[in-house]
Amino acid sequence: MPDILLVSDQEKRIKSLKRRIETWRVFLVALYSVLIWTESWYPAPIVGTISTVFLMYWYWNPPIITSVSLFFLILSLIDYSVPRICSCISQPHQWTALNEKKFEIICETLVKTQDKIYNQMTYFIDLKRTNPKMYFLSLFSFCSLSAWIGYTVNNWLICFILVTLISLYPGVKHNEVLSKFLSIFLHRVTNGIRSYTEKDSVKNK
Repeated sequence: MPDILLVSDQEKRIKSLKRRIETWRVFLVALYSVLIWTESWYPAPIVGTISTVFLMYWYWNPPIITSVSLFFLILSLIDYSVPRICSCISQPHQWTALNEKKFEIICETLVKTQDKIYNQMTYFIDLKRTNPKMYFLSLFSFCSLSAWIGYTVNNWLICFILVTLISLYPGVKHNEVLSKFLSIFLHRVTNGIRSYTEKDSVKNK
């Protein structure tokens, strides 16, 4: 019964989210296609765009207050302009069932991601209450490791790698890139062991 209620609540939240971001659906569907690499060349513009942004910031090196102000300025411009541009370039009759399905997948993914983050936060809160020593050791180890990495490695390089990995993750997951690389690696290792065994057996004869 709790599982049924949980699924029902999740469906309500998905429908609610769809209504709230409906004006963004054209943009989100296009972005979704890029992030999951519906075309094989999509990873290149993703990495190129991220690299350009980081290079521009590194070149100008604006102060922190200026950086924060520019960040929220760009967000406000995007929030104002994107829905209006989408409504102009895409008419309601052009919205297909396939696009609606993609939009529903996007909303479902966002809700599930929110649930995962909430569950992790709840887990650590419960861990602090039930096992304070483990909570302290985990938090202390993570913060110490982060501080050491941040001190020894350039922070902008760390941010660039993290943003790039996060941006490429949907495409890697959707196209099962890691599984393909792992299968290729195991295949080559197996062939290498087989060829070595065959050569060894020939020498023994």
